[in-house]
Amino acid sequence: MALTADVNYQVKAGTVETRNCKGGAADVLYKGALLNFGTDGYVKVAADVSGETFAGICKKKVTEDATHKDVEVEFGVIRVAHSGAAQTDVGAFFYATADDTLADSATHVRAAGFCVDWESGYVWIDTRISNYS
Repeated sequence: MALTADVNYQVKAGTVETRNCKGGAADVLYKGALLNFGTDGYVKVAADVSGETFAGICKKKVTEDATHKDVEVEFGVIRVAHSGAAQTDVGAFFYATADDTLADSATHVRAAGFCVDWESGYVWIDTRISNYS
């Protein structure tokens, strides 16, 4: 599924930085969307695509019309919905496979980050700790 509206998200205070990036192809980047750097160097909605790298979470909605608009992207320790979140997730890598999906594994995309904590229905991912191999 893909986002169809902005979603609120949480970050761990003192861990988050903002990147100023440029949007790529025409699309709506909703607040709270998981974003990747595409192979062209522009940010886009996350997907399980070879050669893409996780960029972070979209800070505010941008309607990209392929004119490479400014996109504020936050990265650090972020709280992301994940069904079945459990203590066993702590220490595991997670992968952004869609703008609203964080998966335990992926076929092509590199890890978005490392789980550092969890709560019912959510994992806390440190996006500063990624698996680039």
